[in-house]
Amino acid sequence: MKKIVSLTLTAALAVSCTSALLAGCGSEGISDYEHTIVFYSSQGDALVQKTAVAIKNFEEKYPGWKVSHETPGGYDEVKEKVVSDLQANLQPDVAYCYPDHVAAYLSTEQVIDMTPFINSTETQTATINGEQKEVTVGFTAEEIADFVPGYYQEGIATNYSGYENYGFTASSMLTLPFVKSTELLYYNSDVLTKLNLSVPKTWDELWAQAPKIKEHYPKATVLGYDSEANWFITMCEQNGWGYTSADPSEHYLFNKDNEGLKSWLTTLNTYYEDGWLTTQEDYGAYTSALFTKGVENDAGGTVYCIGSSGGASHQSSNAFKAKIAPIPGTKKSDGSIDNSVISQGPSLVMFNAGHGVSNADEKAKMTFLFIKELLDPTFQAEFSIAAGYNPSRECVYQIPAYVEHMSQEDNMTAMACQAAKDLADRFFVSPAFVGSSTARDQVGNVLYYVMRGEKNAQSALEDAYKNCGGKIQK
Repeated sequence: MKKIVSLTLTAALAVSCTSALLAGCGSEGISDYEHTIVFYSSQGDALVQKTAVAIKNFEEKYPGWKVSHETPGGYDEVKEKVVSDLQANLQPDVAYCYPDHVAAYLSTEQVIDMTPFINSTETQTATINGEQKEVTVGFTAEEIADFVPGYYQEGIATNYSGYENYGFTASSMLTLPFVKSTELLYYNSDVLTKLNLSVPKTWDELWAQAPKIKEHYPKATVLGYDSEANWFITMCEQNGWGYTSADPSEHYLFNKDNEGLKSWLTTLNTYYEDGWLTTQEDYGAYTSALFTKGVENDAGGTVYCIGSSGGASHQSSNAFKAKIAPIPGTKKSDGSIDNSVISQGPSLVMFNAGHGVSNADEKAKMTFLFIKELLDPTFQAEFSIAAGYNPSRECVYQIPAYVEHMSQEDNMTAMACQAAKDLADRFFVSPAFVGSSTARDQVGNVLYYVMRGEKNAQSALEDAYKNCGGKIQK
């Protein structure tokens, strides 16, 4: 396990944990949990160093308080460690999370409703530029309005099935957004120019181009999609097909009689057999690696690739000019296009203090103030530029360094951030409940198996439903 401590620990720890050895320190060195905020994330080394700046700022503002930043691994590893720690009352004070994770944490009754802190007018003494000043614990109405609405609304309790059972109200805030990403369509601009093709705005337009692309580049694949689950879920949203529901009596809707969903899945097998389509699981790696190969000289790459805006740096190629567009939408019978696109990326969840501390209320307040440090616009700008994710605050887009970053026309990360920003009103989030992460995995399997012809749509959907705990009525 990789663990990180703050940059302003005591002198003794600073000797043993030099900047070159930061990755070797963690909660084992904590002697005072009552004044140490434990933060779990899935950040890599470069982003850990960025976050160290926010930690240093926090510790300088509030002398006597420390932050221990631990990185157990990826998102799933963070979730697994939090679950394990909650069982032993050793949980962190704040952690990276997805809605599915929080749904699993609710039953422990250790998740903190952040609403009282968000709305708090209480002040706390802080040291700023060497002077003691009073800062407000909560956010002003203007600051709350500054959050990207789609990101902020993800944390509202009504997105979580059974929230009332754990003492929350409809207005409770269970998470706050940190940085976010979405899915984008990366495309080989050279191919589209050569074949006189336009960027497809709908799926029908994309597939209509496939025969011409294959005619000119027979060894190429038309589309690579990096997430089977995201594609399934997005198509359900765009078409109004059932995926999941917050209703405890009917969580899993994907197995309902839905000929449209089954027909679409079956069609994917035809596209796959024609060499038009691959996915991450099918290819055995992110399809960006296939996309960046290009298609000239029988390179065998893809013309289009759908992947995360946070992974844009991996979509740049020396073989051709890559550009970015929104993912295709679904054309409705009335001629309108549903352009719904999934929202992803880490939020922050707070927990009641573990380790048997005696100052739980004070520690919760200071944990929230640390969260505010992570959401500070200046830090959000620095972190987002480094991570390639979009900030959660609108005002970040006005910060000169971020404006300059976004203006880089040949920088794929900057281009992706701009494209994702423009899609903010299209984002959707699926309901979260215990078992929603299983549903996500299972529908990804459905798409994979049907696309490859290993199962038909009916049996694949039934198997997924059973694997989620559902019972098939014969």
